[in-house]
Amino acid sequence: MKYLCLILLATSVTGRFTDDLYQYLAKDNANENIISSPLSVEIAMSLAYMGAGGKTAQEMRNVLKLPADKKEVARKYKNFLTNLKRREKVAILDLANRIYVNDRYSLVPEFNQVVRDSFKAEAEAISLKDTTKAVSIINNWVKDQTHDRIKSIVKKEDLSNNFIMVLLNAIYFKGQWQYQFDSSNTKKADFRTADKKIGSVQMMSLSGSFRANYIPELDAKVIELPYRNSSLSMVIFLPEKVDGLPELEKKIAGFSGYLRRHNVNLKLPKFKIEFSTLLKDILIKMGIVDAFTQGADLSGLVKAEAKISKVIQKAFIEVNEEGAEAAAATAVGVSFTCERCRPPPSMEFNADHPFAYVIRDEKTIYFQGHFVKPKQ
Repeated sequence: MKYLCLILLATSVTGRFTDDLYQYLAKDNANENIISSPLSVEIAMSLAYMGAGGKTAQEMRNVLKLPADKKEVARKYKNFLTNLKRREKVAILDLANRIYVNDRYSLVPEFNQVVRDSFKAEAEAISLKDTTKAVSIINNWVKDQTHDRIKSIVKKEDLSNNFIMVLLNAIYFKGQWQYQFDSSNTKKADFRTADKKIGSVQMMSLSGSFRANYIPELDAKVIELPYRNSSLSMVIFLPEKVDGLPELEKKIAGFSGYLRRHNVNLKLPKFKIEFSTLLKDILIKMGIVDAFTQGADLSGLVKAEAKISKVIQKAFIEVNEEGAEAAAATAVGVSFTCERCRPPPSMEFNADHPFAYVIRDEKTIYFQGHFVKPKQ
């Protein structure tokens, strides 16, 4: 791989773009367990957009659903990151940005100023005289920001003599359930896959009062599992049909169905997922085309001809009796050139077949994925 300019982002304000992106990810990986942060990709590509012009900027703006006024984009992310910093720290949710620039090149001063002020992204020059050291510097930042969960985002071959810079955005989450599972109740259980195979999982069990419901238009049960002293929660979407997940995932974007308090007998597998994917082809399908061509206009980003050449996301999640831990990293490579008054009914929520999940607050989805089969 030969890149003249590389922008790498390690996560991860969310809107229709993140919904659209996840639809592609879910479809392309229907038979694989997924953890992703479409928000990470949005922030990564928005950083690049701040330095784009002409047709390149127009396509990115249309797909990312961004305002035409870049000052408004800057205000959007500044407000998002400022509000995020103010949130309570019982559930840990950290997001950080960084730029590493080949010391032979310079950022456009105006771009440097706006990403520092609005995206909180500090720029640091690195030398490619020792590429092993340069790789280590970049990967160590990602590793530190994701608490060792994402250990690397670039390889030595990514930092060729034509490499210009790396834009990094990292997101990390760790929270304890408001109602924790008792590990003594976790038992080995069957998990039914969509292709009618039976696998084995460690199934956690918990009975309690949760916001949940059967949603007819989804043909699925939905439950919200809150995190302790936090506005964050994990929402799980369980289709009624064992093979119903693909159809369900087409419908859950922007879900706002009413979840009523129920006494729920909940069964949920313990799971750990590590997921990595290249996103360039997906973004091209979504309509960001010009940015990947020789005619790309990223003249407001760096004082060199450049194009986006590589977009990668790496992500991790672990769900157990205590809570959940998640991290994600996205890499963007750029090349030169009164029913409610009734007693709550009881509900059985047995996640013994493929289901989707999100980690979110009232406004933003930070992580999204699905669990379709036990780890082999």
